[in-house]
Amino acid sequence: MMNLIQRFLSKDRSNKSQIRKNFRANFFSLPEHRWIVEGCNTAHFDKLFSHLPANLLNELMTTSHLRFVPSSELAELRHLGPVSNTIVVFPEFQALLKSDKRAAVAYLAHEIAFLLLELDGVTGESIMAEVTADKFVADLGLTFELEDLLLMLDESLEKRVRLTYLTAHHFQDL
Repeated sequence: MMNLIQRFLSKDRSNKSQIRKNFRANFFSLPEHRWIVEGCNTAHFDKLFSHLPANLLNELMTTSHLRFVPSSELAELRHLGPVSNTIVVFPEFQALLKSDKRAAVAYLAHEIAFLLLELDGVTGESIMAEVTADKFVADLGLTFELEDLLLMLDESLEKRVRLTYLTAHHFQDL
């Protein structure tokens, strides 16, 4: 299974704090993120930023230009250029981002993982892409948040497979 997080880890700790501050300031200042600042629990985003490797934040700020856009506003933002680095947030997840539920940060991290898979040109079975994204979230230290997110989903075979992989991954690391 692909390890998405490895390529962003570095032993250089010199400017990680500054990268995080710059990323946060840049992210929340983007006009297309006004809906986050005005209506979401930004603590979920702050927690995500604190868990993501600084090198990944730097890439998302300088190269990939990460954007979160409500599904209702996607058409209006086409003028910003290609939307390949845009995460579309549907209403049920907008509600989650407004809540205090810790599953929200797992949702955000999971979407970042899918963006990374897309940027790497990874294609394949959807269940394995889900499991790879789940592993990324767990590698960030958000295992329990991811479990909460998965338990919120409707009952399905995919949900059970993902929970099984998550449990196996969690106990493997103990």
